[in-house]
Amino acid sequence: MAPLSLWPGKLRSGILTLAAAAILSCTLSCFSFRVTVPPDPECIVSTLAIVHTEPATMDFENLINDEPVTTSAPAVYSLIKVLQVSKPLKLQWHWYSPDNKLIRRSKTVEINAKGKYLAYFAAWDTLSQSYYSEKKGDWTVVITVDGNFLTKKEFSVN
Repeated sequence: MAPLSLWPGKLRSGILTLAAAAILSCTLSCFSFRVTVPPDPECIVSTLAIVHTEPATMDFENLINDEPVTTSAPAVYSLIKVLQVSKPLKLQWHWYSPDNKLIRRSKTVEINAKGKYLAYFAAWDTLSQSYYSEKKGDWTVVITVDGNFLTKKEFSVN
């Protein structure tokens, strides 16, 4: 055991070390940094579903799930539900067959032309049976907004 004369020096050294750590800790916590908070996101894809039921008959307040697609279905719909829209948007659907060829490009659809805030909107495009009746396999639909990629969905035609 160390002589008693060394204890006050070690104790003083320990107290000084703790005091320095406390001062340093308080000093570092006083710094602040300017942070730019991004605006709330716009154009959030809530749902992208492939269905064969006519979308006009659906309740968009509820969750919409994919439906199985067969070659005998009269049409296939690519339905999208987008949240938080406050500016005009131009949507377009691009349908790709199992061999990755662009089969159909929809007309451009303008959404929210007046630029008002919409909690959500739903839109869809139709692919008629003549396009897929002879092409079973994995299809892809790509949706663009203002000419830029928004989302895509892969689905099977059996």
